[in-house]
Amino acid sequence: MAGERRVEPWPVALAGALLAMICVCLGFYAIAATHPDPEVVDDAYEAGLRINEELRARRRAAALGVVLALETRREPGGVEVRVTVTDARGAPAAAERVAVRRERPAEGGLDADFELARSGGGYAGLVPLPRPGRWRLVATATVGGEVVRRVFSLEGV
Repeated sequence: MAGERRVEPWPVALAGALLAMICVCLGFYAIAATHPDPEVVDDAYEAGLRINEELRARRRAAALGVVLALETRREPGGVEVRVTVTDARGAPAAAERVAVRRERPAEGGLDADFELARSGGGYAGLVPLPRPGRWRLVATATVGGEVVRRVFSLEGV
């Protein structure tokens, strides 16, 4: 009995605790990697007003039957944007003004407006994107005195 060796539980407990911490850290990393960052909003009240205006614009567009479609094509330094405006029958609608607002959800100071020129059956223009990442394009068309707005997201551009 005197030659019997006693096994200490501390090394096993310490190794188990370290393994548990590593597993928790990897779990948090997996959650963070699969969920995008929340958007940064400078003024929450103003953002709420914008959301309400967007909902009203969608209702007006549905009542008018106006549909905005946006196509993008990557270009060096930005994207080529083509917006088509159609009425309830699917025919091209005449818009008094079509513009695109470039917004950077995760960073302020890079938002800008770009007027689109008539091109074929729609409206086209180049929207420069100064940094890679997530962008939001807000297409706005004035049709029959009503403003119709749609929001489009660009991921990883």
